[in-house]
Amino acid sequence: MKFQNLGLTFVMMPFIKELYRNDQDALPSVLQRYLENFNTQPIMASFCFGALAKQEELIAQTVSLTQFKEKVNDWNSIKKSLSITTASIGDRLFWGTLKPLTLLMALFIWLMLGVNFFEIDFPAQTTLLYAACAGGAAFFVFNAVALFVKWQGLKISYSADERSCFGLTRFDWNKTIYNAKRIGLFLAIGMILFGIYHYLKDFEDIDVHFVTRAVIVLFFVMISFVTRKLRIPNMYLYLSAVFVFNIVCYL
Repeated sequence: MKFQNLGLTFVMMPFIKELYRNDQDALPSVLQRYLENFNTQPIMASFCFGALAKQEELIAQTVSLTQFKEKVNDWNSIKKSLSITTASIGDRLFWGTLKPLTLLMALFIWLMLGVNFFEIDFPAQTTLLYAACAGGAAFFVFNAVALFVKWQGLKISYSADERSCFGLTRFDWNKTIYNAKRIGLFLAIGMILFGIYHYLKDFEDIDVHFVTRAVIVLFFVMISFVTRKLRIPNMYLYLSAVFVFNIVCYL
């Protein structure tokens, strides 16, 4: 019901216990704040952890009720605003860009190693296990970026303040997303050209399978512009594409 509130509380629990080790009576009310609604992108959540930890220290140091209420209100504002901001950046960077990019990198590596997935039957001489492992290594790119952001986000947000949006402005997120999308576009175009060359290099008769798949791909590319205009979630388009492609490949 409250999204990732249990995850937030689990992550912050060791810090909270250490901070309030001499004031155990304060723990129930402190935990109640962390168990309220919390929802953001999991990797970018580290920026929230550091900022909330720093603000929690300021709350623990208050000496009056007025000051306490003021710091708690600030804590709630930071939690709400920062979780929304990090969710927006994280969804575009990790789910919308790096995930598809690492998949494209894996497919590109497989092509370079001779795993021709444009054909139904793989060549007998292809070492599929080696190729699969090499292609899977592309996903370490995603993990490397994720771990870097987690570590740096926690460290930077703890020492930063509101003027730098708790460290978020130290990175040019839009430029990173832009460059990653351009790399993905380059890889996708390269594979499309390779596929066209593969099917047309020995062109004699019209390949019905190739034409059918090409038409389906173009159809879903065109329909994606329509769904974007109508603000229809892309998930429905993806599910439809997977369903159609499975039927076509089976037939």
